[in-house]
Amino acid sequence: MKGYFITGTDTNVGKTVVTACLATLFKSRGEDVGVMKPIETGVDPECSSSANSDAKFLMEVAGVQDAEVCPFRLKTPASPYQAARIEGKELDPYKILEDFRTLQSRHSLMLVEGVGGLMVPITRRYYVADMALQMKLPLIIISRIQLGTLNHTLLTIKAARQHGLKVAGVILNPVHEGELDTIEEEQGSLIEELSDTPILGTCPYIHDISSESINKNLPLLQKQFHQI
Repeated sequence: MKGYFITGTDTNVGKTVVTACLATLFKSRGEDVGVMKPIETGVDPECSSSANSDAKFLMEVAGVQDAEVCPFRLKTPASPYQAARIEGKELDPYKILEDFRTLQSRHSLMLVEGVGGLMVPITRRYYVADMALQMKLPLIIISRIQLGTLNHTLLTIKAARQHGLKVAGVILNPVHEGELDTIEEEQGSLIEELSDTPILGTCPYIHDISSESINKNLPLLQKQFHQI
């Protein structure tokens, strides 16, 4: 089964944007792409707008209507474990895996976007890393191009390996438009040197993120992510 589990070095590093870009890229190659965002926090469970829901945005980009894309939505903007505790709800890892396998059976390639980073708790004893391991998908780590990214990226790679996860590589995501400075340019080569982990490409900086703007950047995506 082809696919990737997309994690980040932190929250708000661009996981959803990169996952949407990858979905667009794989669709252009003729793949039947399935997407999953197992848990969303900080979103109204009744939300119907892709502007306010990462899961719904990924569904829009992939062109799917699967009911299993997001098994759990929580209104509180916190880690799943904390948000569920505040709201008096219980998150069921078995339900997540069951829905993942259902999606897996329908599509030729799966892209699963995790919640925050690998050590984000889903329950008291179950973390995003555990979920990724059970799904048996290679890991792509999204890393911001900015000061501090070396530490965050190397820690994420170390945690992934300690959990027995296969790291496919790192995708770098710029935080500003325009040319990178010398320090920013060297982030990728340093990550490869220090972790023996390949850089799979750099995501183009996209204004006004939408399925249309991502499609307009398809030639750049094909060039940047040719090795995926």
